[in-house]
Amino acid sequence: MRIASLLAGVAALLLSAAMASAQVAARKIPADALDGQYTAATFPGVYINGKLMRLAPGARVVMPNNLAVTPNQVPADSPVRYQLDKQGQIRMVWVLSPEEARRR
Repeated sequence: MRIASLLAGVAALLLSAAMASAQVAARKIPADALDGQYTAATFPGVYINGKLMRLAPGARVVMPNNLAVTPNQVPADSPVRYQLDKQGQIRMVWVLSPEEARRR
């Protein structure tokens, strides 16, 4: 009986550790990132605030759960923060969660 209660305790500890590690860490979006509304266009283009812009080679699009996605996987008119490279092309896009969008 002691072994069963010990195993149950270990299982509970492992479960709580797994749940804690599954939580998404707060993202660090640079303060100089620009605000916009994102809609996909024919690659490598995207619309930011209705203006057609170009994604830089190697550009990353990151969803609120910190997973990188292809540019066409972002829902139309999603609130985003983004950074440009020296040529004026988009190099990084952070799709905002509803909470992040309220704070901007």
